[in-house]
Amino acid sequence: MRELLKSKARRIELVLALVLFLVEGFLYLTFRSTELNMFRFYEHAGPWVDSLREWGGELSLPQWVRYSLPDGLWLLSYLLLVDAIWNKFDRMSCVWYLSMPAVAFGSELAQMCWGFTGTYDGMDLVCYSSAVIITLIIVYSKNYIRKKIAANV
Repeated sequence: MRELLKSKARRIELVLALVLFLVEGFLYLTFRSTELNMFRFYEHAGPWVDSLREWGGELSLPQWVRYSLPDGLWLLSYLLLVDAIWNKFDRMSCVWYLSMPAVAFGSELAQMCWGFTGTYDGMDLVCYSSAVIITLIIVYSKNYIRKKIAANV
């Protein structure tokens, strides 16, 4: 764990992954249907979840922020966490990098093509794609900066 926290870039990625995960959770708790399995956990959390949902009901946010953005934030959080842990892209880390995007894209396409459980939403695919693109930009930038620093040493 200490090795993971040594690099400043890795610490930033870990904090960003945590913040994105919390924002995504906040959006889910505030706006999503209470029929989702995750709400079984919060049944005994007390009135704060109900108060949060009541407050959220007064906000006028676009549908994509309520329903698609949390999925994209979750995927981005996952990918940043994987990058902070592995800190490289090789054959072994590739499995971890690609597993959740494959599940995310695959489940959305399965909803569209084969009627799998859930509701197909093209904006989900946009948010998933954005998460992957942002991760690629971050990974590329980190590697570029690393190479520049190594060249100057």
